[in-house]
Amino acid sequence: MNYRPQLFAFVLGAFAALASPAAHAQVSINAQFGHPAWGPAVPAGAQYYYVPEIDGYYDLAARNYIVQRNGRWLPMASVPGYNTANFHPVVVDYRGRQPWLQYRDHHARYYRPVVVRERRMRRPVIVERVNRRGRVVERVR
Repeated sequence: MNYRPQLFAFVLGAFAALASPAAHAQVSINAQFGHPAWGPAVPAGAQYYYVPEIDGYYDLAARNYIVQRNGRWLPMASVPGYNTANFHPVVVDYRGRQPWLQYRDHHARYYRPVVVRERRMRRPVIVERVNRRGRVVERVR
């Protein structure tokens, strides 16, 4: 029997098997499910959220925020000082590149100012007046 073709097929198969993991390592999978984890589900074709907490927008296609800074609308990858877990985004019905054209309507309809309340315990301040002998003469609250 001639084993040469079988040996050639085995060597070629081994080479292909060793080369294929390197090819698979270069393949990337981009899974876009339509909306971020912190946002509600969006209907087909929706492009923007209005986020009342930042008084701006989130672009679903570009995956960035659009906020107003110094009178200009700027895209930002993240908004410093805000936690997305506290967001209550609203899907807006706008298709285009400038959702801020309807900003007045969105602001009037959805914006609620964030109220930060600090709880401080007020302890009574007791001032004691002491005479020369060290005895308390008067207590003032």
